[in-house]
Amino acid sequence: MISLSRLMGGRNERGDSVRFPTSERKYPAVLILGLTRNCNLNCLHCYSNSGGAKFIDLPLDFWLRTVEEAGSMGVRHIVLTGGEPLMMREVREIARHAQDRGISVEISTNGTVLRTSLPPLAEYVNYVGVSLDGPPQVHDELRGLKGAHRKALEGARFAKSLGLKVGLRFTITALNWWYVDEALNTVERERLDRICFYHLAYVGRAERALDVDNSTRLNVVEHLLDKAKGVNYELLTADNPVDGILAYLITGKPELLNLLRANGGNRSGERVAYISPEGVVYPDQFTPVPIGVGPHLKELWDGPAPLVEKLRERRRYVECSSCPFFPVCNGGLRGRALAVTGDLWAKDPSCYLQEALSRHPISVQEYTTSHVNPHNG
Repeated sequence: MISLSRLMGGRNERGDSVRFPTSERKYPAVLILGLTRNCNLNCLHCYSNSGGAKFIDLPLDFWLRTVEEAGSMGVRHIVLTGGEPLMMREVREIARHAQDRGISVEISTNGTVLRTSLPPLAEYVNYVGVSLDGPPQVHDELRGLKGAHRKALEGARFAKSLGLKVGLRFTITALNWWYVDEALNTVERERLDRICFYHLAYVGRAERALDVDNSTRLNVVEHLLDKAKGVNYELLTADNPVDGILAYLITGKPELLNLLRANGGNRSGERVAYISPEGVVYPDQFTPVPIGVGPHLKELWDGPAPLVEKLRERRRYVECSSCPFFPVCNGGLRGRALAVTGDLWAKDPSCYLQEALSRHPISVQEYTTSHVNPHNG
């Protein structure tokens, strides 16, 4: 994630130690647990292809052992997702198990069942992220249920009333990109703590045809960067590290470049990992190339597993690694490159750096490369 409110407004946040670390880690700091594929919605852009047929969840013991392994690895944040994670019967036990090991617990939810399902586990939850993709008619269309927007907003309000930190998750698509201001206004009006704008990843039911083009992407992120200068909440983007580079191109501030170097761009499989509802370990929830199988996670990074080893050395493989901004981008989202080209190491098709440089020219001779990889020789 890229904290636009930190880059543009200097706003410090609790998550900065994860986003801008001062040292490298052997194991992921963030572990995303896809607890189930069961869901009460049928979203057009669902990365996990959830909903529909009844999914038989893995036994509770699998997830408890996974949490124990995460604790031994020093994982700092566990994100419970799905499907709809609150539809998993044992979600409370998993959250409690993580909290008992000093791991921060975050829920990624569609928000529609928060009123009934959140109270039993609220004491073990640090943050609730609610998906809200525009005004009612747009959100309901994307989510496949009339009234989904109303229920999601009511759920966010309810979680806030319990004293929890609450934020919104907005996926930028061709159907809703012009509603970003409405989303920002909702955060202010409801006095929420955070909003994160996600760039679309082409996996599950999310097809590239639903995405914006890179010119529109540039316009949207420029607008968000401008808005981030004076917000009183956390404003983030996810899954496109060019957003941070754009902040640097606009401001020209070297301290931003230093922050971006600390962030390191996309670090899927290094600082973050995902475990699917079937128990398969992936670099993230958008890159369907397995690292291994849980719950014995530590050995996958100790080994390391072949994919972990390559991701740690991805500069040797990624097609665009001769780019002077590669050290602050790290090649973008591998899952998007794979979806469009069939090559895990191809250029991320959502990279809009050239469009950004055309609009905001600046010297990019900050870094030179002399390595060789199979793509660029």
